[in-house]
Amino acid sequence: MRLIVFFIVFILILFLAGNILNVDSILLYHFLVIMAATLGLTKLGIIYAKKFGIVDTPSVRKIHKHPTPSIGGMVFIPIALISWLIKMSDSIDEKTLSLSFSILLMYILGIIDDRKPLSHKIKLPLQILASVIVIHFWNFIPLDFGGAFGINTVGNIWGWILMIAFFQFTINAINFMDGINGLLGGYIVLVFSFLYLWSGSLGSLEIKNILASMTAGVIAFLYFNFRRTAKTFMGDAGSTVLGLIAATATTRIIQIVPTSSISIGNIDYIIPHFFIFVIIFWYPLFDSLQVYTRRILRGNSPFIADRLHVHHWLMLKTNKNHLLSSLYIIGITAAVLFGMALNI
Repeated sequence: MRLIVFFIVFILILFLAGNILNVDSILLYHFLVIMAATLGLTKLGIIYAKKFGIVDTPSVRKIHKHPTPSIGGMVFIPIALISWLIKMSDSIDEKTLSLSFSILLMYILGIIDDRKPLSHKIKLPLQILASVIVIHFWNFIPLDFGGAFGINTVGNIWGWILMIAFFQFTINAINFMDGINGLLGGYIVLVFSFLYLWSGSLGSLEIKNILASMTAGVIAFLYFNFRRTAKTFMGDAGSTVLGLIAATATTRIIQIVPTSSISIGNIDYIIPHFFIFVIIFWYPLFDSLQVYTRRILRGNSPFIADRLHVHHWLMLKTNKNHLLSSLYIIGITAAVLFGMALNI
């Protein structure tokens, strides 16, 4: 009953927001279909996972206390991907196909890793392969960096190295956020919604539509995850795919328009979009850098999971309150995005 009420209330909110923002009605229907399918199949998936023992068991490096299904991403990623391909059916090209292939590669790798953790020696080469496919077919090299750090056009071998490093950092930084209930999902809904409006204004329909599809899936997933005791987790099958899409979306926006004019008071500044994305992705950037630094300084592998993330520290400060810890980070992100929206 609560599930039905949630869906009905969200339909009303969605259509109201759609009318205000002039959103394409067909896109709204796609959004609702993705949500309905994700809600229904996730509920069934949780029952199936518990029955057959497909759960994430508690351990020293994990903070949940009870065996919990980790099927969130396993459900909403294929639903959102299929909906995106249907939406793009009249204009499927090498960009759409290459991103779809890379998403499927990351998705399958994530499912395997969720069931039996894989070594980074296996995961990293396959993640790089997925990134290289997107970078190549989306023609991200050469890329106009807009003068960030004094860099204008990035090309040749150094461009490839820099771009692959950026994709890998983004994928893993987003994945790191899947540590407490509601954090990654809430953050992604805010950031992807912002990027949806931005990419739409630039005419990038592929990015606009994939962001909308994934946002719909994540919102439905949050019904089961944004709780004191989550009914399911997203898992690597979801988080790594969202990281790949985040990297693709940000690079595509930089590719179309490398800089923006930002008004502060009565003065206009030309800012490279790279720096704007540093601000937008403030949390995964800061958290990843401090985690990697601590691990290396302690003589540990940067790829070995631990509980040194900022959201784990917040959990200690909030008496292990998942929702409050997540809301601190989500609230700051919402304020950052609101300020960006007013000035870009």
